[in-house]
Amino acid sequence: MTGTASWIDKQSKCKYRVRMADPYIWKHPEYMTYYAIWQDEENRTRREALGTKDGRIANRLFRNWKRNFYAGKIKPISSGLSQTFSRFVDEFLGHFDSQPDKEDSTYTLYEVALKKARECWGDIPLKKISERHLDNLLADMGSAGLAIPTINKNYRHVKAALRKAIRWGYMDPLREWPKPVKEKQRIRYLTLPELRRLMKEIDDPEFSDFCMLSAYTGLRSGEILRLTWDDINNPEGFIRIVSEQKNKDEDRIPINPNATAILDRCKACGNRPRLFRFKTVHWISQKFKKYAVEAGLADRRFHDLRHTYGSHSIMSGEVDIYTLQALMRHRSLESTKVYAKLAPEHLKRAGSKLSYGPMPVGERKKK
Repeated sequence: MTGTASWIDKQSKCKYRVRMADPYIWKHPEYMTYYAIWQDEENRTRREALGTKDGRIANRLFRNWKRNFYAGKIKPISSGLSQTFSRFVDEFLGHFDSQPDKEDSTYTLYEVALKKARECWGDIPLKKISERHLDNLLADMGSAGLAIPTINKNYRHVKAALRKAIRWGYMDPLREWPKPVKEKQRIRYLTLPELRRLMKEIDDPEFSDFCMLSAYTGLRSGEILRLTWDDINNPEGFIRIVSEQKNKDEDRIPINPNATAILDRCKACGNRPRLFRFKTVHWISQKFKKYAVEAGLADRRFHDLRHTYGSHSIMSGEVDIYTLQALMRHRSLESTKVYAKLAPEHLKRAGSKLSYGPMPVGERKKK
């Protein structure tokens, strides 16, 4: 039931009138702890931990919490100027988890990244977070032995969460965001013998098709997981990549003739809305890693299949750099240019093709 109510916070002398749904109690399915859930003055879903896994205790605490809520003692975000980082993390994850289009894999990325930040900073007030804290976080993850791509991925998610804290009024904008750790440009792709060796180890036919669809189209694992039959041949001969994908644009890529047989096998699996039965990017990553290790390719990851697509496309000599940019949906040509510097044998073969033909030999003039 939704209604309009007025509250007065006697301590802050702040009057506000908002439209809120009645709060309710919620049990986290993974951690089994109880939370109070409600909507703030801007219709954002918020949650606050009740600090117990005992249902009876949680109900008692929730009754007390509701009395404070209706008495106006639960402050809106705009007045939460002393919010701590730990409470913000809990609130931010609750807000993200309530979004209808949220991805479980993205939630996990935020959860992991914010845990790293909490371990580094402790439960400090959000107002005190500065560039120095972010520098310390980068250094702390480096000291822990995390790979540079992992460090930068965690850093991106911490930055995104803090930008939300700024928009919510919890902290002031930072004058400058520290730059992520510089990565050496390295494209990890599978050579043809390596790809064959890998596919020989995969004993799950559907997972084999999943991998080869990426190798033949350059699609990311999350993009393949979200494909429905409405996306295939939309229009004829193309795969539609809907707006939930990376970069938030709707794109279309041509269907490689070799991918047609894969799509036919998916169609024969029955009337299901999505092409594959797999659920999460994390599961795909772990399963691929298992087969890669068995094939003697322990340093390979699923995303390398996308690099394999780009690498072999450019090395074939049939695709120019601008066409490859369109096929891989890179916004910047710089992202595509790295594929032009790949295989030494390809460069050697390309360099050997240059010929100016016979040249006339002039006589040296006598002094």
